[in-house]
Amino acid sequence: MTKVLRKVSNPKLPPNVAVFQDHLALGLDCFELDWFDFAPMTCTHKEHGDGIAFSQYDKYHDDHCKENFNLIVSNDGLHMPNKKIMPFSNEQPPTKMVLLVLSALIMQEPLLFECPKCD
Repeated sequence: MTKVLRKVSNPKLPPNVAVFQDHLALGLDCFELDWFDFAPMTCTHKEHGDGIAFSQYDKYHDDHCKENFNLIVSNDGLHMPNKKIMPFSNEQPPTKMVLLVLSALIMQEPLLFECPKCD
């Protein structure tokens, strides 16, 4: 029996966002997790344009956790809850960055990038 992944692609999303979302949904499916349990939604930012926002915690966690640990993916990169960004580049494309996010979601260890020298 083969399992069919629900189509999550949105043709209106910027290319890097669409690639990131498709790879993340597929990766979660490999661990029998549902992308839609992480409350994905489209969003628009004045500076960064269209993207997606989603929680780093699934639907089984408190709303407080889900609200405070959202990630936003724009065509520019991955935006953290503390307003920092990990930009996409040739060395750090969406297909590699999604592995970092996927591991955080599976381990239920939200990404928070803090630097004692910068913060």
